[in-house]
Amino acid sequence: MAIANAVVKGTMIYIYDEKGKLIRQLGMAGGTLVGFTATTVSIKKGSHILIYNEQGKQTGTMPAR
Repeated sequence: MAIANAVVKGTMIYIYDEKGKLIRQLGMAGGTLVGFTATTVSIKKGSHILIYNEQGKQTGTMPAR
């Protein structure tokens, strides 16, 4: 299922599919939503950007610029 929207509410990110169904929620814990694609959500925490897939598993990290 593809990610169609990611919404920040408080300290949580709610990830929705193209039908508006909630797929997953992620805690930001001091992070900031950077963006999302059809398959990933990116959260900036400190000096890094953490990449998560639609199942909520971290799949990568990269330095924030």
